[in-house]
Amino acid sequence: MPTHPKPQAANAFSLLGLALWLLSLFAVAPAWAGTVVFPGEGAVGLEPPGAMTKADSFAGFQDSEEGASILIAEFPREAYAEIAPQFNAETLSARMAVTGPVQKLTLASDVEALLATGTQTQQGIAYRKWVMIAQGAEVTAMITVQLPVTSEAYTDAQIRDTLNSVRFQPRGSLEDEISRLPFTVAERADFRAVRTLAGSGLILTDGPKDVVTDASQPLVIIASSLGSNPSVGALSEDERMQLALNAMKTLTLKDVQVESTDVEPDGDVLIAGKGIDQEEREMSLRQIMRFGPAGHVRTVCMFTAEQDIAERCDRVGQAVTLKVRGAGMKAEE
Repeated sequence: MPTHPKPQAANAFSLLGLALWLLSLFAVAPAWAGTVVFPGEGAVGLEPPGAMTKADSFAGFQDSEEGASILIAEFPREAYAEIAPQFNAETLSARMAVTGPVQKLTLASDVEALLATGTQTQQGIAYRKWVMIAQGAEVTAMITVQLPVTSEAYTDAQIRDTLNSVRFQPRGSLEDEISRLPFTVAERADFRAVRTLAGSGLILTDGPKDVVTDASQPLVIIASSLGSNPSVGALSEDERMQLALNAMKTLTLKDVQVESTDVEPDGDVLIAGKGIDQEEREMSLRQIMRFGPAGHVRTVCMFTAEQDIAERCDRVGQAVTLKVRGAGMKAEE
């Protein structure tokens, strides 16, 4: 299946940077055009265009034959105030060639939205892209549409109609959302769950803030790979390590350095390192990547030396288990 981009951002705790990076960390049920569908029973829905069908491994839609996808991510409502000023060609250009100015839109019920369009080349494939943020009554939504430039299945007008069809509904409980993720977390190590992301990720922290825009609280981010890839189950130990090291390069910090690596007896890869955020603070990093027969899940922790959550981070990462999914993901134990 097509993968979403791996955007970089200068500030590790910028909401827009964090949002774009999280969307880089990521079998289908029918969806009927003309009907607003809310993937994963989330708060954000839309009318899927053409042959788009609801994905079962992330919050969104997919046309696998055309290599097209729509990814929906939800953030706290107040996040819009921080993301919107940064939502411009300069910020987005790190991973996307923006075409024209960012457009202001008004959706149904007077919902404010911003739309950026452009192109991106990933793994040798050129894509057309539409990225929209919108502020609902309870959440801020980020909708990313990706379509190979060679595809003629969807017109710009169709995609814009789809984006204009975005609607919001009341959110369910956070624990219900967590229960629908493609993995379980048996041990949270006293971290507090804040929010799920795009039906395939979970953000945790330690402290009272839900929106962390500085290094005042540690961040723990768990994200599963999108879709099913049986070749993952056949990776050698060296190949697993290389995949994990490549994943470290997507972190939104400067001068990321790997300090230690380890492969556990069950094949889990643990990497410890450090990096520098935009405010020139040194941040400690830990990443635990676990593998199943057809995918992987990674736990990433970012924290200051004073916060020192390394042991707790490892407890969380090693307690994450992929659920059975489609082509046979690792079953819960």
